[in-house]
Amino acid sequence: MMPSIASNSSHNASTETHWTRGAWLTLLASGLFIALNVAQVIYRFTLPSVGWAGPDPETLDPAYFLLQSNAVGAPSPLQPGDVLQEVGGIPTSQMPNNFLIFPSPEDWRVGGKVVVTVSRAGQSLDFEVPLVHWTFKAWWSTNFGNFSALWNWLITFLLFGVGLFTFLNRPGNLAARFLFAFGLAVLSITLGDSVKDYLTLKFDYPAAFAKVFFGNIIFAYLLGPSFLNFTLTFPRPKGLIQQRAEWLLLPYLIGSITILLLIVAPAQAVIGFLLTFIMLLLGVAALIHTAFVMRDAVSRAQLRWAVGGVVAGVALFLLNSVSFIAFRDIILAIASLGFPVISVSLAIAILRYRLFDIDIIIRRTLVYTVLTGLLVLVYFGSVILLQSLFSAFGAQPSSVVIVLSTLGIAALFNPLRRRIQDVIDRRFYRRKYDAEQALAQFAAIARDEVDQESLTSALVGVVHGTIQPEKASLWLKSRSER
Repeated sequence: MMPSIASNSSHNASTETHWTRGAWLTLLASGLFIALNVAQVIYRFTLPSVGWAGPDPETLDPAYFLLQSNAVGAPSPLQPGDVLQEVGGIPTSQMPNNFLIFPSPEDWRVGGKVVVTVSRAGQSLDFEVPLVHWTFKAWWSTNFGNFSALWNWLITFLLFGVGLFTFLNRPGNLAARFLFAFGLAVLSITLGDSVKDYLTLKFDYPAAFAKVFFGNIIFAYLLGPSFLNFTLTFPRPKGLIQQRAEWLLLPYLIGSITILLLIVAPAQAVIGFLLTFIMLLLGVAALIHTAFVMRDAVSRAQLRWAVGGVVAGVALFLLNSVSFIAFRDIILAIASLGFPVISVSLAIAILRYRLFDIDIIIRRTLVYTVLTGLLVLVYFGSVILLQSLFSAFGAQPSSVVIVLSTLGIAALFNPLRRRIQDVIDRRFYRRKYDAEQALAQFAAIARDEVDQESLTSALVGVVHGTIQPEKASLWLKSRSER
């Protein structure tokens, strides 16, 4: 049976490498989409700015404009930590997070000046601030000048790169296209929010619209439909999709409702996030359905990679809930690996690269996770116990405690690892464990037994116990036949 599966898999892989019209249209649309996003970033460089960067007010209080750094570097009376209260006589508290664009203050142009009121050390101060262009240097420093921003871009490039690599290698695979669209959505969000000058958006409608479109609304319009369509076409398109591929356009048409609301009723555009949530749930349901109906070995292996990656990614996301403890930045950085883990695992499943290694990975992950946990408990338990013994005898705990505990861990490592592996194999990999045990027993028999009949019987017994064929026989070539 396995040769036929491999043959079918090879045939599918060969047809999926062909560049169809749909693949070329996908590449063209993605290129146009990225070009428009870059264009809106460049457009924002032409607008007047106070030249200071800060966090997006959407993630804080809408009226909270915190100034963190003089990104442009032009002379300015402002200081890091200032909070904008008024700009040109307009209170920031009247600047909500929507497309209600205010008339720009007097002399609001590059080279002009604007009077701003800031809160500094509990005092309200008025300053006349020169207006400048946002520059490439300011863009670079605010996006790559600190660990958090740089890490965000690295994650973005990884996601987009994995999706692009998978698509270029399997352009005829529908699931590969939707994985690429997923990475494109993340790139769009990061690039659309890369200009950290949010005050200017309050006085320019095109810039505000583009920022929200590429930074927020595309989340609902591209991310949700791409995930849903991926689950409908992975590892193979469902029957309905095979009959009418046009159904794959429906999630994008539904997602376009968000864009229409953004234009005609901005306050209601939040429905896009509800649509995204619904599509995510439908996608999960589609994956569960696939798990029940796909029976061939390759598809099952692909599903194990997909489900394993999603579970691991979600587990990483959960680290965000403990981000308040020590090493917060490191924990958040690790948590942000959730999407890349999911994306890489899906890429492996689509490309069918080393599919059947997933069992080895899961097995070793279980073994070393349990082993690490037990060794940590033993280590700290031994440290506490030895310190108590030292104190009981009136001696001061010293580095000897650490050395003894470390030596104990080193001595326990291999025996404990073998014991844990045996337990996990018996519990979760029973067939593999039984096969290994049967082979070990046959090796012991072959080492000591010289009788041909006994060896033949033992060998046939091993084949029955490991492969479990309907019928097995052994043919030995005699000397006369040579």
